[in-house]
Amino acid sequence: MYTADRTEVNNIPAVIIETNKFKTITIQLQFRSRLERSRVTTRNILSRMMIKRTLQFRREADLLKHLAHYYGAHLTSNVGRKGEDHIVTLSMEFVNDRFIKENLDVAGEMCRLLRDVLETPSHYDDSYEEFFKKEKRLYKNRLKSMKDNRAQSSFQSMIDVMFEDEDYKYLSHGVLGDIDSITLEDIRAEHEQMMSGDDMAILVAGAVDEDIKQDLSTICSREAPVVIEHRPYPYRPVEKVKNAKDTQQIEQAKLNMGFRVDVRNLQEQMAFNVMNQMYGGSASSLLFRNIREKLSLAYQIHSQVDVRNGYLFVMGGIDPANVETAESAILAELDAIKNGAFEAEFVEEVKRMMRVNRQEIMDKPKGLITMEYNRLIQGVQDRSWEERLQAVDSDMIREISSRVVLDTVYVLTRSDEDEKN
Repeated sequence: MYTADRTEVNNIPAVIIETNKFKTITIQLQFRSRLERSRVTTRNILSRMMIKRTLQFRREADLLKHLAHYYGAHLTSNVGRKGEDHIVTLSMEFVNDRFIKENLDVAGEMCRLLRDVLETPSHYDDSYEEFFKKEKRLYKNRLKSMKDNRAQSSFQSMIDVMFEDEDYKYLSHGVLGDIDSITLEDIRAEHEQMMSGDDMAILVAGAVDEDIKQDLSTICSREAPVVIEHRPYPYRPVEKVKNAKDTQQIEQAKLNMGFRVDVRNLQEQMAFNVMNQMYGGSASSLLFRNIREKLSLAYQIHSQVDVRNGYLFVMGGIDPANVETAESAILAELDAIKNGAFEAEFVEEVKRMMRVNRQEIMDKPKGLITMEYNRLIQGVQDRSWEERLQAVDSDMIREISSRVVLDTVYVLTRSDEDEKN
């Protein structure tokens, strides 16, 4: 069990998660803004630079040595999206003082280091130019490797078709083609905008003492709160199914299907999540059992959802000769759910699995922090997660599945010439 104390530190929302489950303490800083192409790639590069050099530690090796001195503390960054928002996360995980014999103020020092991390980009000058170019090169190579992964690149191509004129097509990791034009001045400007205009939150999880709030107060300060409303993308009805196809020299075709769903509240989001687990989100799902195992139409297949925005995606590796058959079979499994051709026991089985998965998440500090951060940005809710899950039944599954509408079908397959060869 744990307790979560919502408070405020220097006009910044903070959540202190008190639990004796971990021997470490984890502090996360969340910076949230609207996901915009003009900023998303710059934010990625900035977040990577921030955790490698600071004013106090001008070389990455020196920073790593300092973290190692404090029993292997870890400083990491990550990016993600929630609804319309892009989120930069800076995480610091370190050993709890009570488990070491040395007289080290680990929590205090890690908070001071986080302050150094946040302040440094405002001092970027020409001496950081080579460091900046190196980080751009590494970042470009990472995005290129994702593009070389046919499953990932075909999914991105489907997203580009499905959201042709919508900002959702810009994924949280940024745009490869935008990297070269970004300058160090752009990095400084983004840092200034992030520090002054982002919705910021501080979250900490572990067996903390009464001094933790004072330690957190050293990280950052704002003259006034900054609040950005968290919201999903508005539902856009499907007027016509879009079909797209590309060819490469490949043996296994990639079938990607995108659906839109009108999801209006948290209870419907929960039902949508359960429906996805039944459809293709788990090893006991209909797509796995029937399309892959029973009909042998896919080498691998699964579905995933963006519950906040109401999007469902199906991705499969298919024999090129079976693409159309597999597509029809995938839609038939969705129709089965819409028609209620499933047992109530199946719904309960999926709900039990979701509880187990959630418990596994709660057994990790970052999982706890993620759950509490979701609660923080969603605001006060009438029902808890468990109450919403318990309320999901067969009728609710049929209702939410009836709103699932196919939007886009994208296929990456081999050309006729490759097939002849």
